[in-house]
Amino acid sequence: MVSFIKYSFKKGLSLGRLDIKMLQVGMLGTNCYIVMDDETKEGYIIDPGGEARKVIDTADSLGLKCVGVLCTHGHMDHVGAVGKVAEATGAMVYISKEDSGALSGSVQGIGAKLGSLVTSKPKSCELISQGDRFEFGGHTLEVFRTPGHTTGSLSFLCEDNLFCGDLVFQGSIGRTDLRGGSMGELLQSVKSHVFTLPRNARIWPGHGPSTTVGAEKTSNPFLRSLGGGA
Repeated sequence: MVSFIKYSFKKGLSLGRLDIKMLQVGMLGTNCYIVMDDETKEGYIIDPGGEARKVIDTADSLGLKCVGVLCTHGHMDHVGAVGKVAEATGAMVYISKEDSGALSGSVQGIGAKLGSLVTSKPKSCELISQGDRFEFGGHTLEVFRTPGHTTGSLSFLCEDNLFCGDLVFQGSIGRTDLRGGSMGELLQSVKSHVFTLPRNARIWPGHGPSTTVGAEKTSNPFLRSLGGGA
């Protein structure tokens, strides 16, 4: 499935819209996002977890000038096509230090090592962390450290759009029973970096449909302990 959603903002020096294109890729239906300015065509690809050719062809059809490939975390279904996409676009790959082993082959555990074997690895990557910022076409994308699903999970905020990987889903949350997972850390990440956003801010998760902060405050059964209410 491919969906194309456009929002109009007038930020910075550019009058271009922030365009968001979502593609479902791989066997687990991971959401890969292309986030770009519709005038300059500058933008980023977030979580190319599989089907590299599909991602590359879509980016080409949009005229994307890819200035970076961003990884919310290091699980195979989110980074599986990173190397091929980076090579085709000539863009740098960005990931947290804690999850970077998925791209270097230095991960621990049998399952993680098997996943690393089938991940297309980039020639190089840059490590990013809380507070880093990326500018493109007059828009700003800010990096949040949001551990819980993995130790090094990141979320990316651009205007009122949060790309959160497997932190929060519509009516659910990411698994915390895998290596590096922590329910306590996940809930704290949501409290600090999701529930502090406006209620109409849109959440773009790693799987499933998009949702809003207000909807998850009101109805997500896994987040009731954080409050928020109607």
